[in-house]
Amino acid sequence: MDYIIDMQGYICPEFEFLPKEIAIVPLMRHSASSWVIAPPNHYHTYEPSVKKCIDFYSRKVHGIRWSEGSVAGDELCSEIKNLMLSANNIYTYVDSSAKVEFLEWSLGRNVINLCNYLCPSSSDLTREFGFKTTCIHHMLKSEAKVHREYQCALNNCRLYKKWVLKVTRDYNDSRDAPDSDTISRALARYLRENAQGDEDEDEDSSDDHGDDDHGECNVGVNNSYSQGAAPPAYDSLFPQ
Repeated sequence: MDYIIDMQGYICPEFEFLPKEIAIVPLMRHSASSWVIAPPNHYHTYEPSVKKCIDFYSRKVHGIRWSEGSVAGDELCSEIKNLMLSANNIYTYVDSSAKVEFLEWSLGRNVINLCNYLCPSSSDLTREFGFKTTCIHHMLKSEAKVHREYQCALNNCRLYKKWVLKVTRDYNDSRDAPDSDTISRALARYLRENAQGDEDEDEDSSDDHGDDDHGECNVGVNNSYSQGAAPPAYDSLFPQ
């Protein structure tokens, strides 16, 4: 079984990632899970620079207030690690090395970044598929007439799943549920067939904008977990 994981959270001033919402979707089954994590400490115990970071991501990115959530972070990360022990491949889409590091530290294994296979962003996929769904938490915010498009981890997982399955079906021309090897081969072929065109676009962009590389997704696989580093304690990621 292969899975897609998405996380929304905060990147603190020291570039450590602290998750606030985590969602998991299996690629071969119709099911999903998502959680909103309780704050590890009271908001007012943090330095002003950390508060500024918390406020930015809560207001501008995922829309989840620091005080919201009911699941203990350390317990959830431990539970997810156990759930993923039998996974063949775990996919995510991140353009931040801090997120990759957190996932691999927490799970104790490699995580495959769909960004490195030229997967479009969730906003691009929403337009491509005409598809958007949310977790209950974000649905309630929408019903409360909060007029902002926030990042929802569950919605992102479902969009990335839809893209992976589309790439795989284009590869093997089958509507049957694919296996892990077929998905891997399909993604590899998609990368080979589209990488050259992507490089040409990058060269054109460089000619037009100099060294500006905003918006690029170029995060490699991080193997720091294999050096024996223990997963970071959830309540230690943000300095007080």
